[in-house]
Amino acid sequence: MNTDLRSIRAEQAMAKDIAWAEPHETARQAAHRMRERKVRALLVRGAGPNDLPGILTSKDLVNLFGTQEVSALDVVTVADVMTRPAICVGKDVHLVDCINLMRMSGVRRMPVLDGVHVIGVLSSSDVFRIAIDG
Repeated sequence: MNTDLRSIRAEQAMAKDIAWAEPHETARQAAHRMRERKVRALLVRGAGPNDLPGILTSKDLVNLFGTQEVSALDVVTVADVMTRPAICVGKDVHLVDCINLMRMSGVRRMPVLDGVHVIGVLSSSDVFRIAIDG
């Protein structure tokens, strides 16, 4: 099967189940939510309904361990370690353009927007699945 990634849009490949974190909660609380929800990223809620200040990924937490003890998860907040700003993509962007944006920005997950509203998260795993399975 030959999948044309130029004909698939972000909305068609994204995961629609969005997991959230609050900026003030501890990194450990967020890490437990990631494990419970079986996700590698949490979007971080902002002050307003359309405010997305960042994204917390498992990579952010692993990077923390390079400079801190694991016990730092209990005192460090999500806001302290999240990636900001979150690199976002519109729902109608072609998948090949999303791939190039991921590659150039060094991210593996991107919130997908419909206007200013988050409607899903596109990950490199989603791209892999689409490319392999069609």
